[in-house]
Amino acid sequence: MKINVLYLYYDIMNLYGENGNIRIMERMLQRAGNEVEISRKTIADKEIDFESYDFIYCGAGTENSRDVCLCHLKGFSESLKKAYEKGTVMLFTGNSYEMLGKEIRIGEDRVLEGLGLFDFTVFEQRRNRYTGDVTMKCTLLDGDFIGYINKCSEVQGISNHLFEIESVVGTVKDTKEGIHEKNFFGTQVIGPITAKNPLFTELLLKLITEGK
Repeated sequence: MKINVLYLYYDIMNLYGENGNIRIMERMLQRAGNEVEISRKTIADKEIDFESYDFIYCGAGTENSRDVCLCHLKGFSESLKKAYEKGTVMLFTGNSYEMLGKEIRIGEDRVLEGLGLFDFTVFEQRRNRYTGDVTMKCTLLDGDFIGYINKCSEVQGISNHLFEIESVVGTVKDTKEGIHEKNFFGTQVIGPITAKNPLFTELLLKLITEGK
């Protein structure tokens, strides 16, 4: 079986070595006997057909990089929404999933319109960062999900969180984290989360291959 993967903004949304997530997903899919083709797209690309992919991934970047990518991604909002509606498996980590809400409010006087795929609002202040190692639970998984968060934003208006935070070593104050709608998974956790959380990786692999 051939699996088509889109690695979105591979060059400027890779702040914490998150290309490791793509390498791990590629290897696991190949081990399962699949042929994997990875398309790497960034802000210089003028044509992206989101509906042609079986798995879409975007990692974290600086706040400025996210803003640039959001501007570019708006040109493909309808294609992305159609892919989401048909159940394409998507994983957005770090601050990348913030692009898909209603708006990003930066400080007291700057507002960026989001893609509107989801009905949440991001409130961002760039004075303080909230960081920490987290242990979380997810109803989709039998075991714990672990990772690290480094953010300067708060996301409000999510009705279906991906995780319940059980413990924090650091300054993260949230009790719930991430978003899960259809086959979209968004989390503020950064780094190669697929390496630290094999059960979560297996869930993604199952959804990708069952969707073919």
